[in-house]
Amino acid sequence: MKLRRRSMLKALGAYASLPLGRLLESSMAQAQSVAPPLRFIGVYHPHGVAMECYAMRPGETETTFDLNFANSSLTPFDTPASYGGRSFKNRLITFEGVDDAVAEASGTGGHGAASCLFTGSTTTGNDHNAQCESLDYYLGRTKGLGSGTQFPTLNVGVGSVGDANSDAIAHGTGGAAIRNLVDPVAVFDMVFAGLTGTTGNTVDKARAKGQSVIDFVKGDLSSLSSRLGATEKLKLTQHLDGLRELEQRITAIIPTGACQVPARPKATGNTDTALDFPKVLKWNGGDPYFDRIADVQIDLLAQAIACGLTRFATLFIDDPGKELVVDGTTLPRDAHNEIAHAYSPDSGKTAQQVLLGRLNRYYYGKIARLMQRLDEAGALDSTLIMASSDMGNPSSHSVRNLPLILAGGANGALKFGRRLKAADDCPASNPWCNPAALTPHNRVLVSICQLFGINTQTFGFAADPALITGAWPGLV
Repeated sequence: MKLRRRSMLKALGAYASLPLGRLLESSMAQAQSVAPPLRFIGVYHPHGVAMECYAMRPGETETTFDLNFANSSLTPFDTPASYGGRSFKNRLITFEGVDDAVAEASGTGGHGAASCLFTGSTTTGNDHNAQCESLDYYLGRTKGLGSGTQFPTLNVGVGSVGDANSDAIAHGTGGAAIRNLVDPVAVFDMVFAGLTGTTGNTVDKARAKGQSVIDFVKGDLSSLSSRLGATEKLKLTQHLDGLRELEQRITAIIPTGACQVPARPKATGNTDTALDFPKVLKWNGGDPYFDRIADVQIDLLAQAIACGLTRFATLFIDDPGKELVVDGTTLPRDAHNEIAHAYSPDSGKTAQQVLLGRLNRYYYGKIARLMQRLDEAGALDSTLIMASSDMGNPSSHSVRNLPLILAGGANGALKFGRRLKAADDCPASNPWCNPAALTPHNRVLVSICQLFGINTQTFGFAADPALITGAWPGLV
């Protein structure tokens, strides 16, 4: 027998609003094959794209293409063993010819355009202030779609808290920048505290010992009970007895990938010191630990989504600030100057193109990891990821031809496994041309709004309504 979500919420009663209620609802939904509500994650990475390592090859079509061509930056999405051996080729939509038109309209180039990416807004002032909220905030808070979760929006980052708009992708009412949560320990303590109490144990460990997950909040329940009258206490006891019985009934059929509260990260003192991260900020001692922090943040975010603690999130991945080796290619520590600004589309600059392509591959590897973790938790099918950089050609700080991708499952509402190219985009021989007509990335943002049931033809803020109006044809 399958239950509707409304029926499950009714069964949980007032308890549905508590962390454990949301945990049980998520488990029940997966056990009963009820599609969870659609979730959204916006991902940012810096330094643009080496279009030579990203664009479609001659002869490829929208649905027939190869992601593993020589020096491709997209290989993490298609089964290489070094990236988990899973293929997400059919869970991916790549775009070419999408422009950050609102950034160009306000004279915002390069890194300042980060504030335009998810707001779809022109900017003001030297700090490139956005003028409206970002997509996650708009859907999760302004439209209230995240109100049924503990965190209507969740904004995590790696390397930078986003004090400046060049480091901020999440924005609230009026365009106010929202800081990134960059410390994995603080993220864990804030997000999973309601599911772990003070034990730090996982739900699965408790189940393995024959315990009920209700025991995780025993202290909170005792505190609540002490404030209730006799009648209310009886109702609470009866309700918990019912929940415990319900939990016992569904435990045997909860899929392996259901919500699992992760272990609390340790900043220092790990058995393997390579897992330590005593510092977290870029250029302030956190650079040597960047890769480890990125992986932990990604894993925490995936579980927060899987456990129903949030539906709308952003992930800001900064410049690593450390030397990296990506598939045999050593990337210099100063990616900004030695990779991004050294890049050139000239035919004689292949080495510089490969360096940027490998840096892009590093970031796509992190996005592939996010997809893997969501898939393992049974949440990829109901999640939509939008990822992009703040520019196209980084050496010229151009905001044209962004490397924008959509990934996930989107509850079947999108046809993935496609490569989409704007009709007026540059030819393959000149990926950085200046087409007469821009293709605003706002069209993708409008399409995502419609995907979430928002009846709108506009998203963002600009003096010229043409920049923020209209969806991407045929996407939804």
